[in-house]
This record gives sequence, C-alpha cells and structure tokens, in this order.
Amino acid sequence: MPVTCAGCSCLCDDIEVKVEGDRITHVLHACRRGAGIFLNHQSSRAKPKVDGREVDFDSAIERAQELIKESENLAIYGLDTTTLAAQKLAIELAEKKGAYIDDNSTFCLGDFVEMVLRGELPSTTLEEVKNNAYVIVYWGVDPYHSLSRHMSRYTYYPRGGKRQRGYEEDRFLVVIDVRKTHTAKLAKKNARFFEVKDDLEIIEAFSQALEGKAPKIYANDIPRVLKEMEKADFNVIFGGLGLKYGLKGNYEPFKELVRKMNEKASVYFIPAGCHPNMRGFNELMFEKTGSINKYSFREQKSSEDYAFYRLLESESIDTAIVIGTDPLNSLPFEYAKKLAKINTIVIDPRVTFTGEVAKVVIPSAIAGVEAGGTMVRSDGVRVELKPVFESEVNDETILRKLLEVV
Repeated sequence: MPVTCAGCSCLCDDIEVKVEGDRITHVLHACRRGAGIFLNHQSSRAKPKVDGREVDFDSAIERAQELIKESENLAIYGLDTTTLAAQKLAIELAEKKGAYIDDNSTFCLGDFVEMVLRGELPSTTLEEVKNNAYVIVYWGVDPYHSLSRHMSRYTYYPRGGKRQRGYEEDRFLVVIDVRKTHTAKLAKKNARFFEVKDDLEIIEAFSQALEGKAPKIYANDIPRVLKEMEKADFNVIFGGLGLKYGLKGNYEPFKELVRKMNEKASVYFIPAGCHPNMRGFNELMFEKTGSINKYSFREQKSSEDYAFYRLLESESIDTAIVIGTDPLNSLPFEYAKKLAKINTIVIDPRVTFTGEVAKVVIPSAIAGVEAGGTMVRSDGVRVELKPVFESEVNDETILRKLLEVV
C-alpha cells in the first residue's frame, strides 16, 4: 500500500509497505531512517504513567489535566513531529492558558523559515527545483546523512523538466561546509566544493566577485560558480544548520548576497531541515501571532527569554507539556536536568529519556504509521499522511482532552 513517510522534512510520498496482520514486513523506496520507522513501529512504545508508575490511559489523562489546571506558568514544547491539526490544538491550549509555546526551530532553522515567510529570501518548491534548477548549492548541510533522499528525489540526480540530461550535464553542484562531508565528496565533475572556516568571509568573497572585484579567497572557483548561475534561469541554495551557526546571528550579509545574486540570475533559497513538520508549526504561529516560535501568550510577544531552554534556565515555568520530542536527550545537561524539578507531561509514542523523569507520560500514535493528517514540507508544500493503521488515540485526541480543563 502507498504511504507517506514522516521521518524528515522531505515527507516522501512514494513509499510502499507490505502489511501482515498488525505488522509491517516490507518497505520500498524509503531511506534507512524511514524504513526503520515503519518496520520498528511496535518497538520501544511508551506506556501511560503517573509518577513513574504504570497506570491506565484515563488516569494519565486525568493527572495531566490536574497539573495543567493547577499550573500558573505553563510551557508547551516540541510539536515538530505531529500534524497541523494537533499543532493548532496545542497553540489553542497555550493561548487559553496564557502559556509559553516553543519548538525545536528556535535552535534549528526557524530563523530561515521566518525570513522566507517575511519575503526576505526568495523561495520555491522542490518540484520546481527538480524540473528547473541548474546550480544547486548545499550550504552547511550534509543531505547524504540528514536528508537521505533529498538529492535523489529533487535536486542533483533526477531528470525532469528542463533538466533531462541529469547531473552529468544539466546540474552543477556546489557544497559549502567546514569539512569534506559525504555530500562534498560527490562534488567532482561539474561541481565545486568550498571548505570554509568562516561563512561571513566567503559571503564577502562572493559579494566582491559580484561587484567585479577579485575575491580574496577562492579567486578562481567563486567567479566560476557565479558564471554558471548566470547561464541558467533557475538556481537554488539549500541552507542548513552549518550556515545558521556560521552566520553567528548576523543574517544581513547573507540576505544581501542573495539579493545581489538575483540581480545577475534567478537564485532561490529553501531551508534544509530535518524535522518533518517544523515548518508547519512555524507557519501556524506566524499566521496567528506574526512570530514563529518562543512565544508568550500572556505577554503577547516573542522573545529569546521565552525559548524553552531559557525558561528552564531561569526557572520561569512550573509545568511543561513536551510533545513528540526528547529535550532531556538533546538539550545541554544544565538545562535538561531542570525538567526533573517541574511537572513535566510527555506526549509521545515511544519511550524517551524525558519520559523517564516526567510526572505523566501519555502514549500517542506515530504520525504516518498510525495517525493521518497534514504536514508541511521544508519548502512550504502541504503533504497528506496516509497511515498504515488507524489509532483511536493520537496527539490530536489527547490535546482535545487536555483542552477540556482550560
């Protein structure tokens, strides 16, 4: 049967699975990560718990409702692996409770998504890239590992539209990174690899070349890349975490570089993220508040002080609802350990480190396997999930129950 994989922001909708009883026995077309989600969907499943003791589902819901009702400073965090419908309910819960809400995009690619939503960076879709893109730049991202089918479905390898001769003649690959990644090793014929120590420095070098000056670094390679861009009517930059942190919070030079490039050729930008529905959360928040994350509904504004890790650091919250993520496993220890000191409610299909210290654990369904709905791909295209099994309990039904007490 055909399904959509919610393993990463590619949201591949060409997956085929074979089902025998309540098990998935074969998966076609998926990458290793995606195949693992389907084949291992029954393993490491969370159980409803209260104070570390296994209880029935309704008891876990009731205790979570009590903690939410009693909370004076509530935060909701995660949501990047769930559907738009569940995200909307979580935002509604935060609004009614006057709570904080945040997701992984705060330290992931949220800044780039916001620039796209504000029209500060021109963007496009992956289908347009597949059919039209000539120069393809991967900047600070290694899709070979993080987005395994990105290059084969949409960018470097496929033939489509104006690019019928494929990567050997109709694509020009550029990889910019701090080390020679596996993606960079593919940059051989009709390609360039830039090993950089400072992203702002190479931005300046590109800007110099665009102004007709000789760049201080990569004096031959940078003019060649720009010349290749001018040959085509469609080029794209995929920006990842390496670019985000390489810019050190100073995004203006990069935005200015893209603007200058577009005076010579058509250059688009797409965030190259990993979380399947991070962009969906960002878009919903932007539509409702004008901000994409780290938001306080009590103060009606977004601030770095409202980032989830900052709230933990400052001990500003008494209760946290963690949905579909594992901050105890991903945040620095000095922040993560404070989760054990507050009332943490975990909603997740699988056993997590955060669940081990949580006051309440509510098991949910795996999006795309047991729950359907809509997610938003990294390029802003909405994709429908086609679940293999239908579960009566999922993030949406759980959040509806939690909303009953607000």
